[in-house]
Amino acid sequence: MFQTTACQETLKKQKLDQHKQRCWHAQFTCVDCSKTFQGTEYRAHTSCISETEKYHKTVYKPTKKVRESLSLGGKG
Repeated sequence: MFQTTACQETLKKQKLDQHKQRCWHAQFTCVDCSKTFQGTEYRAHTSCISETEKYHKTVYKPTKKVRESLSLGGKG
């Protein structure tokens, strides 16, 4: 999910291109990792931190599958 910085709407990724046509000056912020994307950079945002990692930073221990995915650069 992403939130627009211009009109504060919350949208799924597949709706961002359509919204960008109506609100061309909008930037989009990922709700999960709080990263803001310029232009169409959001298209490349395919993975980010999980809710568990976000809210339990000090006690979070990634599973073997997550560690392998991270070592492959998020592709896997």
